[in-house]
Amino acid sequence: MMNARMTSQTKTAPIKIEEFREIVDKGSRPYEDRLRAHQYATLWTYAANCILGIWLISDVHLFNYKSAALAMSDTICGALIILFEFLSFSPKRFFLRWGTPVVACWLLFAPLIFWSPTPAVYLIDTLAACLLITLAILVPGMPGQGGVEKSGPDRPPGWSYNPSSWIRRWLGIALALLGFFISRYLAACQLGYVPHAWDPFFPGSTDKVLHSTVSRSFPVSDAGFGAFAYMLEVLAGFLGDRARWRTSPWVVTTFAVLVVPLGITSIVLVMLQPTVVGAWCGLCLIAAAGLLVSVPLAVHEIIAMGQFMRDALASGKSFWSVFWMGGNIVGGGEPDPDRTRYSLSQRWVESVRGVTVPFALFSQIVLGIWLMSRPDVFSFSKLTADCDHMLGALAVTIACVATAEVTRSARLLNIVVGAALVAVAFCFALHSAVVFTSELISGILLVVTSLPRGEILERYADWSKFIK
Repeated sequence: MMNARMTSQTKTAPIKIEEFREIVDKGSRPYEDRLRAHQYATLWTYAANCILGIWLISDVHLFNYKSAALAMSDTICGALIILFEFLSFSPKRFFLRWGTPVVACWLLFAPLIFWSPTPAVYLIDTLAACLLITLAILVPGMPGQGGVEKSGPDRPPGWSYNPSSWIRRWLGIALALLGFFISRYLAACQLGYVPHAWDPFFPGSTDKVLHSTVSRSFPVSDAGFGAFAYMLEVLAGFLGDRARWRTSPWVVTTFAVLVVPLGITSIVLVMLQPTVVGAWCGLCLIAAAGLLVSVPLAVHEIIAMGQFMRDALASGKSFWSVFWMGGNIVGGGEPDPDRTRYSLSQRWVESVRGVTVPFALFSQIVLGIWLMSRPDVFSFSKLTADCDHMLGALAVTIACVATAEVTRSARLLNIVVGAALVAVAFCFALHSAVVFTSELISGILLVVTSLPRGEILERYADWSKFIK
């Protein structure tokens, strides 16, 4: 009955897309007046960034950088920030303010490229970069668009909730912050600021992972690069308004580009820990677990943005114009509800809408974790142990992604993982009845638990037909 109801609700009339340029003409006087008024109201952010630029230049003479390259980098960055902020004081040159976030991204990355000899410089550049981005695009809004309201619905047509609402974003931002602080601590160990890294589960193992041949093969600190990516994810999480799936499609795309590759990299590194390094990093596992939780929270917004862009193109709109400037939907969608009187439990339910964990998926997650830890519990050969470590990590990743209702069909990939476990049992585990039985039962259980879809509680317009 539920499927029938969902099918009838998704058969809606074609959505008419009205481009943002048609709502507010960029060459019109009202648009220019609103843009100028907002720009003058936020001039203090320009002045604050100029002060930060002066701060960067002066720090070169206040601290012993122990690196001529880093000192030159901070001096040039400070001068560029002052130049970009000063020139963009005029609303006609608003586009120059994008130079400040670009310079800030370099500030985040420069201490890694030059392997900052002192932690003070690493800390200064990170704090300055975060403040610069906050004052350039988060507080005043994106250059050329801040202060101009893009009318339209918050909820995508045919959806039962808004995937871009602030209550849906907070948990992903919090998990990214967790990953940032963990990665910063691990980077401090790799850069030599702390002698040893603390591990909550495997004492002494984290040092082996951080200083392994895998970590040393990267041209920069891999933990520091992770911290860089996590911070960009945090900042991208704050970008855009509560309907950014249609008002800022490029922001949603940027967020997806940050989350997905970071997730893939984390899983690959988790696989390499036991198979290549021969040790586990407990803090790395915590960061990877947080990232796996954030992925199903983010994919809904990507689907909604993709539907909007598809309908915009079907209506004859320019792809790049809508992608960069956003647009409106006429005749569909609803505003976000007023949640000011929601209880804490109601707020939690709203923040994870569209993510459910049926018993079958929960079983797959438990089974995957068991596969990753089983070679350390029983006596397995190196080959079967490596297979279990890799296949277990894959099973957990697939199951976590499938907890999002819009990607529930991904669980079927665990059928392949289960079949691979059965193949491992017959190819590499015949020498031990215990190992053979363990591999065979695990593979069969993974295949069986991949079949049930579980209940789908929300509506996703015509995407619902892809949820099998």
